[in-house]
Amino acid sequence: MIVEFKVRCHTQSNELVRQKSYDFANQLSLEVVDEFFELNEQQATFEFISDKLCLNLMLDRKSTQLAFDLNDGEVAFRAARANKSNEVVAKAIGCKPHYRPKVLDATAGMGRDALIMAMLGCEVMMHERNFAIFQLLSNALERLKKEAKFSEVAYRLKINQIDSVNKTGELDNVEVIYLDPMFPERKKSALVKKEMRLFKLLAGDDPDADQLLLNALDSSAKRVVVKRPKGAPVLAGKKPSHEIVAKKFRYDVYLNN
Repeated sequence: MIVEFKVRCHTQSNELVRQKSYDFANQLSLEVVDEFFELNEQQATFEFISDKLCLNLMLDRKSTQLAFDLNDGEVAFRAARANKSNEVVAKAIGCKPHYRPKVLDATAGMGRDALIMAMLGCEVMMHERNFAIFQLLSNALERLKKEAKFSEVAYRLKINQIDSVNKTGELDNVEVIYLDPMFPERKKSALVKKEMRLFKLLAGDDPDADQLLLNALDSSAKRVVVKRPKGAPVLAGKKPSHEIVAKKFRYDVYLNN
């Protein structure tokens, strides 16, 4: 478990990166270290590579880097086709030809599903409780805003560092609450495996996922959507109003009257 964070700044970094690193460290009251600092398994260091915020942490006794991008690989592919009717998340959250709900993504994680919802035209508030994941995702969102083809979409996304389990009042004033609690990654790609292992090293599991669903159902939201692996039990023993099955997972949809 990571218990200590620092900011790493290379001695040969240019002035812009150095200033960005020190400003970030001052904002979060973190110590600045150089490239010779040796990590242990309870530590992680933030590091700017140009304007991208990365996190260095130990995995299999090696220093490994994690960063979020909202415009690369599979994310960009899904975003590019988000307006097509076969995008199952659109069905799950209840998009209609002339209606796009206001969504709270209460378990933002890497922000990928929130991006798809924003591409569909929804305003999405993201909640992320983990300190490091929040910083990485915030940086990814700021970088997305600077890209002309994604800037309009990026401005539909907002993010707060909030634990939705403890902030039941924050679950009101939205039409849809979207939950994607941590579950085992089934993809066999070595890259995805490493990314998910790093993510889980930071975030851990979600033992309070049942309570989060109960809080969501107790809110004023008209619809609650839970993303689950195929074959996984429903959360909190609550049977959904209906489910939408995709290739590798399903959406449990609760209509909240």
